[in-house]
Amino acid sequence: MRKIPAPIDVVGQTITFRPTESSDILTGEVVSTGFQWPYPKDKHGHRKLLRKITVVLPDGRLINMNAEQEDIKRYRMVAENQKATMTW
Repeated sequence: MRKIPAPIDVVGQTITFRPTESSDILTGEVVSTGFQWPYPKDKHGHRKLLRKITVVLPDGRLINMNAEQEDIKRYRMVAENQKATMTW
């Protein structure tokens, strides 16, 4: 049985991530989600929807980050309260 991770792009979700390989693990709370505006175009001229999240760190700094699958994997983003959100 595979475990499905909790989504990180939910307002109020506490996440941990590591921006670079040499940095510490940071913890923050997602305060807003949305899409990049204006929508960029791919190599074929089609518009792409790129998900963005804004995270507030405990010291009050805001970080705007991409939240596409490859970005989640690269930053090692993990939802901290996964058991609390698994209600289905």
